[in-house]
Amino acid sequence: METDDRDWAQELGLDRLPTHTIGMRVSELLDLSGRKAIVTGAGGDGLGQAIANRLAGLGADVALIGRTFWKVEKRAAEIEQRWGVKAFPVLADMSDWDQVHRAVRESHEALGGLDIMVNNPVMVVGGPFENHSKDDIDRTVLGSLTMMMYGAHAALEYLLPQGSGRILNIGAVGGRIQQKGLTVYCACKAGVIGFTRNLAHEVAPRGVNVLGVAPGIMINPTLRQRVLDPQSEHDLVGRTAVLNSITNQVQLGRVCLPEEVANMVAYLASDAANYMCGQTIDVAGGQWMG
Repeated sequence: METDDRDWAQELGLDRLPTHTIGMRVSELLDLSGRKAIVTGAGGDGLGQAIANRLAGLGADVALIGRTFWKVEKRAAEIEQRWGVKAFPVLADMSDWDQVHRAVRESHEALGGLDIMVNNPVMVVGGPFENHSKDDIDRTVLGSLTMMMYGAHAALEYLLPQGSGRILNIGAVGGRIQQKGLTVYCACKAGVIGFTRNLAHEVAPRGVNVLGVAPGIMINPTLRQRVLDPQSEHDLVGRTAVLNSITNQVQLGRVCLPEEVANMVAYLASDAANYMCGQTIDVAGGQWMG
């Protein structure tokens, strides 16, 4: 019988098992105290601010990046007052390569490091595909996929040298199913799922984990008002589309709060999700292809 001199414990990764977590509560694994996080698209009343609040509520210091400074400044102040962590507002247009890299650099300097990068791009043009102009298509691809790649690239400049960190990409359940009037958007969100999986395959061996979250139909105060009191034909069409999706596709039969999606982002950012890699998790009330 041949002698195998390999270190089987090392080969199987047994020396890297987080055995120290065995006796811990899940709530302890969710603790992000001391972690440094960046959240893009964080100035409005939607998912970005909800994610920033969830991460801060678990103890992380956060940088909030947005295109309107007074909005991210306001959100940062609210977070600091509510959670007692450091919150740093950054002005940047995430569709601009140079601004993205500058914003991540400023965030890294202000927070004193970077552990978690949340790419939450928000820019989409809807409607029948045949009516789209070149600008409509370019704008949707830029806002739904390219901006995410810019953010991930900027974050890797810090995460790869330190050999640790997490990139969380916000996709959409539309990346898995068909939705009328959102052909370009859904194609891009399918790209987000592929980007997340492939980037994880590339950088996980170097200590950086990449994961994704795919929300379904979220409602924030602005959208709630437009749905309940439509002011235009576009609002009416949107309300009909949402109602149709809830009736025929969403198994829970309701829309969701941004905070419900942010719960999953916070979980994936924590040590509780350490053995997940390259996956995109749906948070969509069981929405399927109706």
